[in-house]
Amino acid sequence: MAYIKRTREDILRSIVDVVHQHGFRATGLKELLAVSQTSAGSIYNYFGNKDELGHALIDYQWKNIRDKVIWPAIASCDEPIAQLLAVIDAIEQRHLHEPNCAGCLLGNLIVDLAGSDDAFRKHLITVFDEWQGIFTRLLEQGKQQLRPEIVPEQLAEQILTYMEGTLLMSRLYDQGDERHHLRRGFSYIRQLLKDACIKH
Repeated sequence: MAYIKRTREDILRSIVDVVHQHGFRATGLKELLAVSQTSAGSIYNYFGNKDELGHALIDYQWKNIRDKVIWPAIASCDEPIAQLLAVIDAIEQRHLHEPNCAGCLLGNLIVDLAGSDDAFRKHLITVFDEWQGIFTRLLEQGKQQLRPEIVPEQLAEQILTYMEGTLLMSRLYDQGDERHHLRRGFSYIRQLLKDACIKH
């Protein structure tokens, strides 16, 4: 095989899909080398071992979600509750357009890695805390639109939990062109947010 000179980002970009479909632990180094079209030497030039590659992949995927999905959705609206709804819509659309319904890679990695490795567990907690924090800030900024008894941090946790649960269950059930579980789950999430708002 002729290897191609790859940057660190090239390698991460090239392995995302195979890890998303098969899991990080189940994907061997040979397969990672094949899909990235690079040598073991090049991999170890950037990552000291497979676990370092896994941590880099978590950061790479979270940066993609944050920079390519969350921030553009927030920028598309002026009002915080509308911004959060736009984020929910954007995440749904991202997964509706996946060729295979593979769930959320970061959520999948919780199942794949967090139970057996404390470093991965802490890393994923940091990522999901940041994600929940974005939702919490939007809800706090839009608090005047929420019912008085609503606690923004709790509602943010509910939304993120429902979202990850929906993506996990859609991976189980939605294997055809129609993504019934995914669409239905995201409808529930939008309704959860709407029900928290003051009715006019």
